[in-house]
Amino acid sequence: MMKCLLRKSVFFGSTLVALVFLCSGVTFSQGLDKEVSMEENIPTSEGLTVKYIATDLNGADRALGQADPYKLELQIQDLAFPNGGGSVQEVEVRGFHNGETIFFGIKWNDASKNDRAIAHAQFKDAVGLMFPLETVKEISPEKPFSPRMGDRGKPVNIWHWKADWEKELNVDGGKEHMEDEYPNMFTDFDFNPDPIHFHKETYESVPLMAGGISAGSLLSQANRGRSVEDLNAVGFGTLTSQEHQDVNGKGSWSNGKWDVVIYRPLETSDENDVKFVPGMSTFFNMAVWNGIEGDRNGQKSVSIRWRPLKIETVK
Repeated sequence: MMKCLLRKSVFFGSTLVALVFLCSGVTFSQGLDKEVSMEENIPTSEGLTVKYIATDLNGADRALGQADPYKLELQIQDLAFPNGGGSVQEVEVRGFHNGETIFFGIKWNDASKNDRAIAHAQFKDAVGLMFPLETVKEISPEKPFSPRMGDRGKPVNIWHWKADWEKELNVDGGKEHMEDEYPNMFTDFDFNPDPIHFHKETYESVPLMAGGISAGSLLSQANRGRSVEDLNAVGFGTLTSQEHQDVNGKGSWSNGKWDVVIYRPLETSDENDVKFVPGMSTFFNMAVWNGIEGDRNGQKSVSIRWRPLKIETVK
């Protein structure tokens, strides 16, 4: 007999109702049944130091070149359904701040550039940075904190750069459309020789025909003006886009490698944003999505251990 538990949770700060079915006796629950290893609650001994360098956005690339590189080994996401990923085995990150803004430079090998996700079988390249939202001094088996998506009562702040959002920054109208992928497409409305007023009013109505735009979904909006999404989570199935977006970035692909810079003010007024103070120590983790391999959502290459993060004092 199949037994299911319906779990309902409400996320802080913005509206979210997460309905999670935990079932036994069915194949799709296999990933959820996997036990978290002891190693996942033991951070690595070595971490990333975010150097203090007095420069601005125009000098960010040069400053990141002066910062020490830190490499994270990645693996398949094998804990939560749908499992997948693992094609990207390593990612390099550097960090610096100028006393006002924090910058992270991220590089990884990717033989293909996937910056369009319109057709049903298209998926984008992407990278994510994750931080504990609140101050965390210790993570251990005695004081666990999931390095994958956070825990109930232990929220995380995630910065998610997307290759298709980067591309749309330079597209007329600020968003690609179905016609961009299928230039010869047509609809019955477009070629109706005698459209009545009701039909015209219907297919030109945003509330009726564009639910994502009408609902204010950041994924549906044009002219976002950024390539990074600012999110929160408290475990699998709770990822929530923030109402106020504070993170920005830029990315480029060349010779089989992505080079991405993600940046944000050290502190913001948003209670759902991680706060960085020069001299503090915290933790971070990362994930990479490889579009050509079909990576999306939980199908991604992940690090399964938190990494120490130290913010250098202002000199």
